[in-house]
Amino acid sequence: MTAPLHGFVDAQDYYRRASSRYFLGEIRTPTLIIQAADDPFVFPHSLPLAEELSDCIQFELQAKGGHVGFVDGSLRQPGYYLERRIPQWLTAVGRE
Repeated sequence: MTAPLHGFVDAQDYYRRASSRYFLGEIRTPTLIIQAADDPFVFPHSLPLAEELSDCIQFELQAKGGHVGFVDGSLRQPGYYLERRIPQWLTAVGRE
């Protein structure tokens, strides 16, 4: 119902036209993509295939993380995976 109001045929048309997936092969800057397999908004069939990624992309599919959460630890001492992983990756890229 919402998609046609904004110029899309249907939800599938929106997801196809709004997806960055079709441009990933053209990326020429080192890029880290971290995705959770249990993300309730990103379905497995929409994840890029290895052959769709440029050589500049490092794609990490984590088993858990929800929708941009990646929280581990406990309620009293939560840990944030992205706060650890992104600086590690940037340091490694800076050394290349």
